[in-house]
Amino acid sequence: MLKSTSTFVLLFIFTVFTQAQTSKKNAISGFVKDNFGKPIVGATILLKDQPMGTSSDVDGYYKLQKTVSNEAIIRVTAVGYRPQERSLDNKLIQDFQLKEDHNYIDEVTISARGKTENEHQVASIKRSGFNVSVINMNKHANEAANLTQVLKRATGVTIREDGGLGSNFIFRINGLDAKIYIDGVPMENFGTSMSLNNIPVNLIDRVEVYKGVVPAFLGSDALGGAVNIITKRRARPYLDLSYSLGSFNTHQAAVVGTFTNPKSKLSLRMNAFYNHSDNDYTMYTAEKYNVILEKTVDNKFVPVPKVKRFNDAYTSAMGQLEAGFRDVSWADQFYAGLTYSQNHKENQLGASINKVYGGSWSESNYLMPTLSYKKSNFVVNRLYADVFTSYSYDTRYVRDTALYNYDWSGGWISNQIGTTPNPQKDVKYNLSNYLARVNLNYDFDEARNQSLNFNYNFNNNNQKEYDRIGNYDRSGLPSYLGRHILGLSWQNQWFDKRLSNVLAIKYYRLDASKDIDERKFDGNNELLSGDIIHQKKQGSYYSMSIASRYRITKDGGWKLSYERAYNLPSMTGLFGDGQNITSNWDLKPERSDNINTGFYYNTFINQDHFINVDVTGFYRLADHYINTRAVTQNGNDYFQYYNVDGVKLYGFEAEVKYGFKDLFAITLNGSYDKAIDNAKYTDDSGNQQVSLNYGHQLANRPWIYGNVDVSLIQNNWFQKGSRIQLSYLHQYSHWFYLTEAYLGSLESKDHIPSQNIHSAVLSYTWDRNKYNVSFEARNLTDERAYDNFRLQKPGRAFYVKLRLSIM
Repeated sequence: MLKSTSTFVLLFIFTVFTQAQTSKKNAISGFVKDNFGKPIVGATILLKDQPMGTSSDVDGYYKLQKTVSNEAIIRVTAVGYRPQERSLDNKLIQDFQLKEDHNYIDEVTISARGKTENEHQVASIKRSGFNVSVINMNKHANEAANLTQVLKRATGVTIREDGGLGSNFIFRINGLDAKIYIDGVPMENFGTSMSLNNIPVNLIDRVEVYKGVVPAFLGSDALGGAVNIITKRRARPYLDLSYSLGSFNTHQAAVVGTFTNPKSKLSLRMNAFYNHSDNDYTMYTAEKYNVILEKTVDNKFVPVPKVKRFNDAYTSAMGQLEAGFRDVSWADQFYAGLTYSQNHKENQLGASINKVYGGSWSESNYLMPTLSYKKSNFVVNRLYADVFTSYSYDTRYVRDTALYNYDWSGGWISNQIGTTPNPQKDVKYNLSNYLARVNLNYDFDEARNQSLNFNYNFNNNNQKEYDRIGNYDRSGLPSYLGRHILGLSWQNQWFDKRLSNVLAIKYYRLDASKDIDERKFDGNNELLSGDIIHQKKQGSYYSMSIASRYRITKDGGWKLSYERAYNLPSMTGLFGDGQNITSNWDLKPERSDNINTGFYYNTFINQDHFINVDVTGFYRLADHYINTRAVTQNGNDYFQYYNVDGVKLYGFEAEVKYGFKDLFAITLNGSYDKAIDNAKYTDDSGNQQVSLNYGHQLANRPWIYGNVDVSLIQNNWFQKGSRIQLSYLHQYSHWFYLTEAYLGSLESKDHIPSQNIHSAVLSYTWDRNKYNVSFEARNLTDERAYDNFRLQKPGRAFYVKLRLSIM
């Protein structure tokens, strides 16, 4: 299978490259960008005296077939920009840089440019009342980074990792558990090999970060925020290859390819990535923070100043192939796809540094066929349909067959010093998942002043767990989680589009069950007593939301949103992952009332300066707030999801961006995110005993954090069509307590220290973005970085990345 797959990939690459090179011989091509180097989408490119033209795509790229003389005039126009024209002068490569025309306001510009499904959706997002940030990932395409490292720089986002590449993480927006989607499909449906911290940036066009109310078209049970990852999808022949090498024997490779036959409209798409890291970075003893690393000497535990991780390697790979048609009479897009992924993850630690694993690891093999269909003017004019369905099967193994416990030297610990033998584990999980998603959007008029959206999302998860060391025949009992979510929203615009509103209602249905074996047998395997107990839980929930935006001036406005929404328990929360996360069958859905309000201001000064200011405040009242804690079971430390009866969250965030031409850019953002225990009484029995936690801040969560991003750019320095960029990145996180600060002496409390992480990226591009090389240094000062329970993350690290982009 591997040989045939490799052959297909090589043929695909050859076809795309040949087609692209052949077509360029008879075509004019180039990029259309603004004065700050950003692509202009939907610009019109025409040759005078030639009726047919073309438009620029999401990259600002265009290609126009040449049927006139070499002295013909080429003209480029875009709503909101001053037109530009010039003679071909025998040059088939023509790049344009347009300047803004301030006679047009941004709202009109955005609407007029949207000519494809992609641009329509971006336009709809920007003119809506949602509090959303759109991150252009093409800006980061030359970084040796995964998606986690870019998202950490976003305002209001916290991502807490246990270690290096492929480690477990907790993702929150403004303090609440946020959902993650890939092209509108919940990421949890893509298996354990697809994760925020292993998806290369090259596979992604943009990331939409929603705070507060989430659009109905995303479906699912997003509460207080969501991230929608939009992958690269091009109609033109396109190929992007990248490879990076770095510290800790880290290797990352990615390939993206698209090709559409211009006559038959047969379309092929391919995405693939490979990641590996030994994660053998150095960890340090830090008595100040109660981080003590030990090894055994003469049957005694002895502290050591530093050690290297030795059982923490991670490998993952994914390949996705899609074939179908696009831009045909019966479909805008129709694709049948197949995704295969696998990973292998060694497990150095559990939920703390107290126990070191030397033989613990997990692996999975995941297969998912998919069908997707998109059509505008479906059945009737202005009705847009988006249908997606998939069935996945995941085989996962969790193993630790080592006979002994280990210390930080990498050697095993003698049982003579009071340790019990390591309990062996060899568990197989069979997981299946079915997803059906329907999204219908109807525009009542061509201007899209009034729109109605309906979304239905059904998710069915089944799991069986087999103990391959114990009694295999008695294992394999099923666990099940099913969710139905229906959403209906109405988007409207009033007063010459100055006021925009989105009103939505949702229905949630949760069904969960599990079987528990309470049977007891005698020595002859005869049943003595007990039975297999079937437990189940069900629930129906309703929510509503409203998001409004009022444009005060052409450059600025105000946004306000409110929602009552739910976050339903996940498979991992209810049943654990068999390795580092233990189950909690009593986990309840989290409910929250959320209010977001803020102001934004975007303006250009003298064509050369750009300023963007966003300030947002939020207030949330959550019931059964889902948090994480460390628990000890059978001598091992685990994470566990649990409910806090009531939590009040409030805070604010601010971001300022400034740009000078395509030469200099700086972004500064900061977030203040407080969570207070709001459950006054210890229980509902009526004794009215006030909880000790009431009114105090929740422990073990960051609450002040911020970022700085400064870039210096120079175009055409060494040769025409080249670009060199130097970026400095700084991340700050304020210290916080691991346990309740009000209990005991503050000096005796364990805490995560304040951290300042400094990084730098130097990239060089030539031949108009075709060839790219970059050098990256992370954590330049080798700061001791922690996110969870004193679990140290990698220190100083260096990376180099090579990238080839053909279009």
